[in-house]
Amino acid sequence: MNIFYKKKLIIGDNIYLIEKIANILENKHLNQYADFSYACSPETFKELPLNPKIEFFHIDVNTDIKTLVDKFDLIISAHCKQIFPAELVTKVKCINIHPGFNPYNRGWYPHVFSIINKFPTGVTIHEMDEKVDHGSIIIQRQVEIFSFDTSDTVYKRILDAELDIFSEVIEKILYNDYHTYTLEEEGNINKKKDFQKIRQIELEKLYSGREIIDLLRALTHGDYQNAYFIDDENNKIFIRLTLEPEEVVKE
Repeated sequence: MNIFYKKKLIIGDNIYLIEKIANILENKHLNQYADFSYACSPETFKELPLNPKIEFFHIDVNTDIKTLVDKFDLIISAHCKQIFPAELVTKVKCINIHPGFNPYNRGWYPHVFSIINKFPTGVTIHEMDEKVDHGSIIIQRQVEIFSFDTSDTVYKRILDAELDIFSEVIEKILYNDYHTYTLEEEGNINKKKDFQKIRQIELEKLYSGREIIDLLRALTHGDYQNAYFIDDENNKIFIRLTLEPEEVVKE
């Protein structure tokens, strides 16, 4: 049985994720049927290491629509920061690997907002339409959030789950032999400006213990300077939270 899609592009801005996806394709020997191209946003391309494990080119999905339409019949977005225009998703089959459990907290940093608003989080692979993180679902899986999680630890489990379900369905996608389903709910969406709004901790605002801990752990992600407050001398002071579950010794 021949692969349905011949000209394939995987585009994204999480280089770790794309390299792992490339490994999956190689281990499944899918590269022998047709070449996969790999791309990222221009900003990410500038930050690539000198000798990346795979060859990338950079492209703007809004200004280079003709190039994408002419060169590819399948585009898989893997954490691409760019919003695909309607013209592109209507002319080329576009599939999104989304680090969220649609329809909840579509848009920016789904797991961050899930820690705060308690909506489910997880991973979704879906066909793309004209809306952000929206379209018929191919497969999805929920990822649990524990009381001791930060944004960082949840995100690592999300990446693992994405690679797992990608490995499960990629052959079906390439052979165009899969079924989709749609959701009745539209859910909610968070934009970049919504994330920026939650970063500042208001010193005079009243928070419950749960609210402030959830907010700080949602904004704690490795060395990123996300959460902050402004002190009395107008200095911006960054905050990160450390969570350590008690070790239970079994008798």
